[in-house]
Amino acid sequence: MTEAGITPHGGLPPFLSGVPAEEAGAQTDLLAQDPPAFDAARAAEVALHYYGISGEIEPLAAEKDANFLIALATGEKALLKITNAAEDRAVTDMQTAALMHLAAADPELPVQRICASLNGKAAEVATAADGQPHVVRLMSFLGGTVLSNATPQPGLYRALGDFHARVTLGLRGFFHPAGGHFLQWDIKQAGHLRPLLADVQDAALRQQLQHRLDQFDAETAPRLPHLRAQIVHNDFNPHNILVDAPQAQRPVGLIDFGDMVHTPLACDLAVACSYQLGQGADPLGAICEMVAGFAARLPLEAEEVALLPSLIRLRHATTLAIGASRARRYPENAPYILRNAAASQRGLAALDHVGDAAAIKALHHAAGTE
Repeated sequence: MTEAGITPHGGLPPFLSGVPAEEAGAQTDLLAQDPPAFDAARAAEVALHYYGISGEIEPLAAEKDANFLIALATGEKALLKITNAAEDRAVTDMQTAALMHLAAADPELPVQRICASLNGKAAEVATAADGQPHVVRLMSFLGGTVLSNATPQPGLYRALGDFHARVTLGLRGFFHPAGGHFLQWDIKQAGHLRPLLADVQDAALRQQLQHRLDQFDAETAPRLPHLRAQIVHNDFNPHNILVDAPQAQRPVGLIDFGDMVHTPLACDLAVACSYQLGQGADPLGAICEMVAGFAARLPLEAEEVALLPSLIRLRHATTLAIGASRARRYPENAPYILRNAAASQRGLAALDHVGDAAAIKALHHAAGTE
């Protein structure tokens, strides 16, 4: 029997893969939401009520949340993090659970620790001045110099690779249902960047990015399902890495687990590498050191290494496409939104100068996967 007016197919309907378009389009732009309406006085009340602590309190800069540094009389410091109400609570819970998992899997790993509330909970819900409820967490505060403000010394990049691998290994046994959420910053979702390219003002750059997405669809995307995948940090960038001194010799901390997602391990490594592309005669020098340090602790597979140049390009394409789109929507904040655009264009140019064959050969040598 058939429904009136419907002609049966000759076979099965088309198969679906990837992220449904409606799911991809329904994501909330957290950076477009107002931050939680908490001032220092209200934050102090929350810290005392839920955690039984008090001290000097200082607001910290944040894009979407409200963060406060609390200096206790004991000399200890803590971070009170009040999460944007627009963030999916399952994703917030994943970030909390990941930090708790790392505390058990690698107790010496320098990441923030989650403090128990007076109720013994990892998170509480507090009401802002505007009546909006927000998830609240108290975390240990990590000291150090932000890598973006430091000068790398010999050996730092290899140490960064080792540190990154250690974090990845710490998360290897971690699972959370929210790990599969759609995140446009996840390189494996690069195909969803196409609608954003219309906002790239430079026609030559727009055409270049279109070409890279065509390559992704035809060559890279079909290979990704065959790679090792897990929940990863996904934002190992110089603004999230703490080092020992302005003349940096070793990493001492990693912050901001807000971009965590389940994705191929190679995508996570490509994110880290994308920020370390240099200029001049040896633009891959720092990346090769990082890959060598990473592979010494967590050996890489040949296919993962072979895909790194393409995945690094896609990270830069993601930065440029999302930046252009958001700058058009929020022109008053365009200088901040586009702060990484020039670096991404330099990164693309550096990889084009080296060429894929030479880059892959150098990376294979660094990783020991020739």
